[in-house]
Amino acid sequence: MVLARMEAAKAWCGEKTSTKVMDPELAEEFAQILVVHMYEPHLGCAKTSEMLAEVQARSRESATIDAEDERLSTELPRVEP
Repeated sequence: MVLARMEAAKAWCGEKTSTKVMDPELAEEFAQILVVHMYEPHLGCAKTSEMLAEVQARSRESATIDAEDERLSTELPRVEP
Protein backbone atom coordinates (compact mmCIF):
# COMPACT_ATOMS: atom_id res chain seq x y z
CA MET A 1 0.00 0.00 0.00
CA VAL A 2 2.95 2.30 0.65
CA LEU A 3 4.08 2.12 -2.97
CA ALA A 4 0.53 2.81 -4.16
CA ARG A 5 0.34 5.87 -1.91
CA MET A 6 3.63 7.14 -3.28
CA GLU A 7 2.39 6.65 -6.84
CA ALA A 8 -0.93 8.37 -6.08
CA ALA A 9 0.91 11.34 -4.54
CA LYS A 10 2.74 11.87 -7.82
CA ALA A 11 -0.53 13.24 -9.22
CA TRP A 12 0.21 16.43 -7.28
CA CYS A 13 3.82 16.63 -8.48
CA GLY A 14 3.23 17.14 -12.18
CA GLU A 15 3.99 20.35 -14.01
CA LYS A 16 0.28 21.17 -14.36
CA THR A 17 -0.78 19.96 -10.91
CA SER A 18 2.05 20.99 -8.57
CA THR A 19 0.25 24.21 -7.60
CA LYS A 20 -2.87 22.32 -6.44
CA VAL A 21 -3.41 21.54 -2.77
CA MET A 22 -3.12 17.83 -2.12
CA ASP A 23 -6.29 16.12 -0.93
CA PRO A 24 -5.19 13.25 1.37
CA GLU A 25 -8.56 11.46 1.21
CA LEU A 26 -8.53 11.56 -2.59
CA ALA A 27 -4.91 10.38 -2.66
CA GLU A 28 -5.84 7.43 -0.43
CA GLU A 29 -8.72 6.50 -2.74
CA PHE A 30 -6.35 6.64 -5.73
CA ALA A 31 -3.92 4.43 -3.84
CA GLN A 32 -6.60 1.82 -3.12
CA ILE A 33 -7.53 1.75 -6.81
CA LEU A 34 -3.87 1.39 -7.75
CA VAL A 35 -3.40 -1.55 -5.37
CA VAL A 36 -6.11 -3.46 -7.20
CA HIS A 37 -4.53 -2.78 -10.57
CA MET A 38 -0.97 -3.37 -9.38
CA TYR A 39 -1.64 -6.81 -7.96
CA GLU A 40 -4.37 -8.34 -10.09
CA PRO A 41 -3.10 -10.49 -12.91
CA HIS A 42 -3.58 -9.01 -16.35
CA LEU A 43 -4.23 -12.22 -18.23
CA GLY A 44 -7.00 -11.09 -20.56
CA CYS A 45 -4.81 -11.39 -23.64
CA ALA A 46 -2.29 -13.80 -22.16
CA LYS A 47 -0.95 -16.80 -23.98
CA THR A 48 -1.57 -20.22 -22.48
CA SER A 49 2.06 -20.43 -21.36
CA GLU A 50 1.72 -17.10 -19.53
CA MET A 51 -1.42 -18.26 -17.75
CA LEU A 52 0.25 -21.51 -16.74
CA ALA A 53 3.26 -19.61 -15.42
CA GLU A 54 0.93 -17.44 -13.31
CA VAL A 55 -0.89 -20.49 -11.92
CA GLN A 56 2.42 -22.20 -11.12
CA ALA A 57 3.75 -19.10 -9.36
CA ARG A 58 0.59 -18.79 -7.29
CA SER A 59 0.69 -22.49 -6.47
CA ARG A 60 4.28 -22.25 -5.20
CA GLU A 61 3.42 -19.15 -3.19
CA SER A 62 0.37 -20.82 -1.68
CA ALA A 63 2.38 -23.93 -0.77
CA THR A 64 5.02 -21.77 0.91
CA ILE A 65 2.39 -19.92 2.93
CA ASP A 66 0.68 -23.19 3.90
CA ALA A 67 3.99 -24.71 5.01
CA GLU A 68 4.80 -21.65 7.10
CA ASP A 69 1.34 -21.74 8.70
CA GLU A 70 1.82 -25.42 9.51
CA ARG A 71 5.27 -24.77 10.99
CA LEU A 72 3.99 -21.93 13.15
CA SER A 73 0.97 -23.90 14.34
CA THR A 74 3.24 -26.68 15.62
CA GLU A 75 5.80 -24.33 17.20
CA LEU A 76 3.43 -22.01 19.02
CA PRO A 77 1.87 -23.18 22.29
CA ARG A 78 -1.85 -23.85 22.18
CA VAL A 79 -3.96 -21.49 24.25
CA GLU A 80 -7.12 -22.99 25.61
CA PRO A 81 -10.06 -20.62 26.18
